[in-house]
Amino acid sequence: MDKTISDTTRRGFLKTLAVGAGGYALGSVLIQPTAAMGQSLQENLGKVPLEARWAISSNGLVNYQLGNFKALLDTVGREKFIETVNKNSFFLGTQSAGLAKKFGFTGNDAKSFAAMSTAMVTVYYGPQQEYTIEELSPEKVTVKCVNCSFWNAVQTRKITDDLCSTNSQAWWSGFAQAINPKLTSTLVKARPLGDSVCEWAIELKA
Repeated sequence: MDKTISDTTRRGFLKTLAVGAGGYALGSVLIQPTAAMGQSLQENLGKVPLEARWAISSNGLVNYQLGNFKALLDTVGREKFIETVNKNSFFLGTQSAGLAKKFGFTGNDAKSFAAMSTAMVTVYYGPQQEYTIEELSPEKVTVKCVNCSFWNAVQTRKITDDLCSTNSQAWWSGFAQAINPKLTSTLVKARPLGDSVCEWAIELKA
């Protein structure tokens, strides 16, 4: 008799039992995947509030951007860093303006721009972002960032290099130009330059 097929020894019996148990377990997974493998993707995601998902995702983006900026600065030096970030961030600002319009943001004056730009940065950087907007006139607005996810990440990592003022100037300028060529956005204060807040002067030229 072929012993590999019908083994009546204790070892053969245990081997057959183990194979049978494995087959039963696999069958259970296939027949009742939720019970066998735990809750579904949708059920697990349902336990994470939308704002928590937003905060986690934006934190990942902030730290990724921070790491890239630091690596770029260390690799190419300050002059090339400024040139590269100016070009890329201005372009991303124009792209963000297009995205804002797709979301339904409207307006092309200084006040509208202030509301749109701060909303878009908050979309990227998360619910921790805080701004104050002061309307000086219909053509002039001052925007202050009083709590910034990027700056907080810089402080956490104890980085002393200025990684954000160039990006802030270029991105906001690109956004402004895409909304209305007569709009200008100028970074007049920046935390990495020693100021207590970052501040932009928004102006609609005649």
